[in-house]
Amino acid sequence: MTSLIGRAKAVGPFSLALFLTLGACTGDEAVDVTSPALEPTAAAARVVGPASIQGEIGPGSLYELFVPADWNGDLVLYAHGYRAPRAPIALPRGGVEGLKDALLSMGYGVAWSSYSENGYAVRDGVIRTRQLRGIFASKVGKPDRTYIIGHSLGGMVTLMSAEKNPGLYDGAMPMCSFLGGGPLEVDYIQDVRVLFDYFFPDVVPGDAMNIPEGLDFGTQVIPAVIQAVSANFPAALELAAVDQIDLPYTNPAELINSILSTLFFNVVGTEDFDARIHRPYYSNTGRMYTGSSNDEALNAGVDRFESSPAGDNYLKHWYEPDGKLDIPVLSLHTSMDAVVPLFHEPAYAEIVAAAGRSDMLVQRTVNRYGHCAFTGAEQIGAFLDLVTWVETGVAPTP
Repeated sequence: MTSLIGRAKAVGPFSLALFLTLGACTGDEAVDVTSPALEPTAAAARVVGPASIQGEIGPGSLYELFVPADWNGDLVLYAHGYRAPRAPIALPRGGVEGLKDALLSMGYGVAWSSYSENGYAVRDGVIRTRQLRGIFASKVGKPDRTYIIGHSLGGMVTLMSAEKNPGLYDGAMPMCSFLGGGPLEVDYIQDVRVLFDYFFPDVVPGDAMNIPEGLDFGTQVIPAVIQAVSANFPAALELAAVDQIDLPYTNPAELINSILSTLFFNVVGTEDFDARIHRPYYSNTGRMYTGSSNDEALNAGVDRFESSPAGDNYLKHWYEPDGKLDIPVLSLHTSMDAVVPLFHEPAYAEIVAAAGRSDMLVQRTVNRYGHCAFTGAEQIGAFLDLVTWVETGVAPTP
């Protein structure tokens, strides 16, 4: 802790330029995720590309299929990341289009969906992304091989699809995702909030499990957090050093960004989970926080909450991985990700090892700050390594 305080004093006054990258960098009835995807009822002639086909699947879910000029017969399904619940339903756009264009230039067909809902849409994402395979087969042609990839929440859609429907996919590449499971990620997000409230009381309205209706993150949370942290930066350093969260940063602006990025998912995500689960889903009643200058005072003063069986079951169902891999999975993660920490990677490696499937998992880490902060070359390089693994049976190096 002393070294962290020393580093803060050495920084001196600073000006902050804050950029939050929070997307791809998103009915509770039971759904059979093991049911087969749609397949064409008759052989479909392959269209001559380049072509783009749009349509709708499910209630409000949009899809888009892309066929290159010289299709190589393989298909890449892309699952998008978390989108704020109140945002419009929309097809993936922005930085991911560069990844799509690169895949098309190499001859791969590409398909993606908006999902039918935003927020913690793991369930719907698995269903809609699975349906894309059958739609592409019906309208373009049945692919020789199908790969599934995704960022952040889309990475969990990717992993769950690989574990539950291995017969539909040949390889999977989850990126910057909470592979250790939904419960582990929710605990982390909520832990950051209760710890922030301890070190900076009354800055963010409500508490970890009670978000005031209509609270606007951009206008009511961001300015207040920046002001509070700037006024007491040593407290922010102490918050970041708590062992149970260990927020990453290399400079003051990154630390504030790490705090805000995580608080975003508490404020927006708690409202979303309340609407989905209707039961408490986070518990820290028995957790002992360590790494502060006074752990006894911290553990006596931090807010405590208790989850419900219904809340726990929801997060385990959507989704706690089982590690039973039957197809190659290559994951990609940055070393300093404040939204989905790197600790998810070793956590998943242990799950896979316990299932006896370590030969089906390769994990790759990029030494960089940020959530899903990969270059195009890093993503395409990892994907091509996955393809080679699928085609040759020889796993790439991490």
